[in-house]
Amino acid sequence: MSSALAFYDHICWGTNAAVHDILGRAASIAAERYGVADPVSQLLARELAEYWGGKVVNLSEADLPVDQLFEVLTAAREQACASDEFTTMGRSWLTDAMATFCKEVETATKPPRRTVPK
Repeated sequence: MSSALAFYDHICWGTNAAVHDILGRAASIAAERYGVADPVSQLLARELAEYWGGKVVNLSEADLPVDQLFEVLTAAREQACASDEFTTMGRSWLTDAMATFCKEVETATKPPRRTVPK
């Protein structure tokens, strides 16, 4: 069975264990960096407490500081990559699907590019 992290129309499928691991790391990092009362910390803690195998973890919330979400997810991914806790397949997920998901969240932190007619 698999689970996923979802941010609006972006989704990152992974094993239950991998998604749960990243969610736990991200919740811990957010609480350390921003405090438990921070919106990102609260969202991640709530999603972690309500996690079950097969869940699609919704990280889309109005007024959420997306730059903080990006920083926390990236730090959690980097921490997981540095650990010896993932299999070869898990490491591949971290460096491929999860890295792409982090980039998609990062893109949401940047204002849209506008072109000026010539």
